[in-house]
Amino acid sequence: MPDTEGRKTVRLGTGLVSEKLTPEYRPGQVEKRPPCQEGCPNCGDIRGWIGVVAQRRKTGLSRKDAFARAWGMITDVNPFPSVLGRICPHPCEQHCNRTEHDEPLAINAMERFLGDWAIEHGIPLAKEGSGGRREWIGVVGAGPSGLSFAYQMARRGYRVTVYEGREKAGGMLRYGVPDYRLPQAILDAEIQRIL
Repeated sequence: MPDTEGRKTVRLGTGLVSEKLTPEYRPGQVEKRPPCQEGCPNCGDIRGWIGVVAQRRKTGLSRKDAFARAWGMITDVNPFPSVLGRICPHPCEQHCNRTEHDEPLAINAMERFLGDWAIEHGIPLAKEGSGGRREWIGVVGAGPSGLSFAYQMARRGYRVTVYEGREKAGGMLRYGVPDYRLPQAILDAEIQRIL
């Protein structure tokens, strides 16, 4: 159909109208992350580990096994669940889908609970690689970033040495966060698992 400016409008097979020749639109799968994960700078599988705990009866997991599996999923990206459960401003909760219905899930409190539970039960961090590579990595600074990096590299099989200028590891978690907000015993327990 010609219009007043001499352009042609072409009807595509999908019923869409275009002023230019464009390829047909085809259905495709789009992978989208849940809003809580989009809001989390740590980007853990929040929906996954909450689902493990919530569905434990359906999947036949004991309470201890469900907690251990959820904790393993959290520590896949975050070796400090108990610490972050105390100090994180929880932007994940601001993005939670539940806000449309009533209130967001207490993701931060659940992460803290699982972290404290793992400390109480002496659950170790996963260390799949345990020194299978020849290369050594030196990490300067035993703050949260340095320790997280050291943990992830050790899991990948690298040998890691962490260098710290202060007397104790922890960086700003130890020297910048007050004890009433983050008890030193909790920080020490999570650091000890990494080292």
